[in-house]
Amino acid sequence: MTDPTPPGAPWRPPLDLGQGGLPGAAFRLLRAAPSSAWMVLGALAVADLALDLGGRRMGVPMDGQVFTPATWTFLGVLACVNSAAQGVLLHILLTGRSPPRLDAGFVGFVLWTAIVAVLANALGFVAQGAQGLPPEQLLPRFLLVAAGGLVGTIVLTRLMLLPIAWLVGDPGATAAGSWGRMRGQVLGFLMASVILSLPGMLVGVVAVAAAGGAEDPAAPGVRIATQLMVAVLMALGTALNAVIYLRRVGGPQRLADTFD
Repeated sequence: MTDPTPPGAPWRPPLDLGQGGLPGAAFRLLRAAPSSAWMVLGALAVADLALDLGGRRMGVPMDGQVFTPATWTFLGVLACVNSAAQGVLLHILLTGRSPPRLDAGFVGFVLWTAIVAVLANALGFVAQGAQGLPPEQLLPRFLLVAAGGLVGTIVLTRLMLLPIAWLVGDPGATAAGSWGRMRGQVLGFLMASVILSLPGMLVGVVAVAAAGGAEDPAAPGVRIATQLMVAVLMALGTALNAVIYLRRVGGPQRLADTFD
């Protein structure tokens, strides 16, 4: 977790990220990340914990059985906070600095990522709420989660370069360009995502269990362990996104020449 450049020099991603497998490259990028990246993750964990505990204290339904306006509001706020933090982290991993201003590209990235997160959380709530339902209600939920998850994952993976290009200020980015550059990359990206997620999820599950998750899922210790797991998974996922972008598009300093 040390900077790969001398003090005072502009930070740049390591030069070897184009070599080897995607998971290894993502780990190398995180290991070389500037200290500001870890500050963002720490702030995110604190913010998510505060939102989670606040939502539960206000009685926001989170069991997946019903979707009230309060549930959608909570999911929207949580998604916006996480998306903004991910945008800052991704910008740091690609350029070595935070976004210089709140411009249209950053807002576009946050909105895109937040909408995707809300839909993903909604599918997760639908799956969670299916527990104990009769078969006639279980099947429609299963089909919705399976179809939405599969189709959404493929489409969003093919388009993933577009919002990242907005974030780093590439004026020539198009949906067609992202779709073409990600041709043949979806399976490898998804496999790398699974490989990177498994260690973090395993450690998180152990931490949640040690904090008493089986007895009281809403206990403060359990929520802290859960949010730390979320922060670790975001770090790994964001690093993977950055590696894919650097491999398929290039560094932000030459975006205009490489993204068509």
